[in-house]
Amino acid sequence: MFMTSIIYEFVCQSLYDSEFNQNNSLAYDAAMSDLRTRIKAELDKRGWTPTDLANKSGVPQPTIQRFLSKTHGEPRINTIKKIASGFGLTEAQLRGFQDATEGKAESKQPRSESNVEAGPDIRGSCPLISWVQAGAWCDAVDLYAPGDAELWLPCPVTHGPHTYCLRIKGDSMTNTIPGQRSYPEGMIIFVDPDRPITNGCRVVAKLPDCEEATFKEYREDSGRRYLMPLNRQYDKFEIAEDTRLCGVVIFAGWQE
Repeated sequence: MFMTSIIYEFVCQSLYDSEFNQNNSLAYDAAMSDLRTRIKAELDKRGWTPTDLANKSGVPQPTIQRFLSKTHGEPRINTIKKIASGFGLTEAQLRGFQDATEGKAESKQPRSESNVEAGPDIRGSCPLISWVQAGAWCDAVDLYAPGDAELWLPCPVTHGPHTYCLRIKGDSMTNTIPGQRSYPEGMIIFVDPDRPITNGCRVVAKLPDCEEATFKEYREDSGRRYLMPLNRQYDKFEIAEDTRLCGVVIFAGWQE
């Protein structure tokens, strides 16, 4: 599932120019205002009321009404996905990251040749959170509140509803073998807690008596389980009974 950093940089730059930093309240307010505006525009386009949208999406009408009237913060990501689905849109289309006409019948007008390859399909946005938040996420996947995210990033691969992003710290996953998969400091990883853990996958784990989560490769050998760094300068360690495995890395790339 790994894609080149060049493609990912292009995706983030072209489809997520409107990303906001939660430390910047003006940018956050602008992003929330834009989402409200888009939902209201979709309602007006269809001649719907919030009750109509509730019936179509399964989201309670009071939840929709509170967000539209600015008496409630941004809905949870699952709620946004349901609202988008009620409109017949993807979350990316509702947020304006993707053309709402994408996926419809293509025009029969002749196209000129191009040597530009289409970018990856954006499958929704995921929150970039801290390693401390990731550690808490292991204990309660619904703990996340939208305002806690550093920012939202589009994920180019199919993912579960609880997927989140982390920015790698340190060099324990920087591979010392040339040409092998490597995760250097600063790279963004997308973590899906709903993916099954298999031998050889990369996981985020919560170690006993440690507030932050950690990122390692999961290995099984002779009935024993290990967390292994890719950097040979670090030692592998056996997974303790009270270690929590918080999710599988499904995508990695760079973000400008």
